[in-house]
Amino acid sequence: MNQFSNKNLENLVIGIWSFIGIWDLKIFVLLLSQMQIKKILAIPALILGLVIMVHLSRSIIDIYGGRGRVFGLREEITTLEKEKTELEGEKSFRQTVGFVEREARDELRMVREGEKILVLPKKQNEKSSKFKVQSSKNGEEAEANWKKWVDYWFGM
Repeated sequence: MNQFSNKNLENLVIGIWSFIGIWDLKIFVLLLSQMQIKKILAIPALILGLVIMVHLSRSIIDIYGGRGRVFGLREEITTLEKEKTELEGEKSFRQTVGFVEREARDELRMVREGEKILVLPKKQNEKSSKFKVQSSKNGEEAEANWKKWVDYWFGM
């Protein structure tokens, strides 16, 4: 008698349900259905959470990548500022009276009032020949190319 048979167990469950009442049964069924709804809603919520995590991680990576770009742009700004100061210095130098006068004399061949221009003839080479003689690197005159070919072919 200590052991319950299946029939006795069913009767016991039915008795408990009848004791709890019909309203409690509806609440129990409602709780079960809400748990299933929660399970069904858990999958989209999990997917949505993963999407948000991926988006946030990409944003964090972009922020760290942006830091490198910021440092590069700061270096570029400093070099451009240095170049700007150099150009401003050159501009102020070119606006001086001395520079303007020198450029007018050298480039435009202008003279002041009362000055005379002395034009000297260009120096001519001591050897006048049809062929140009190039000077070598150490200051000696190099042989004309045609002489080198004659020496090569005829051994003179």
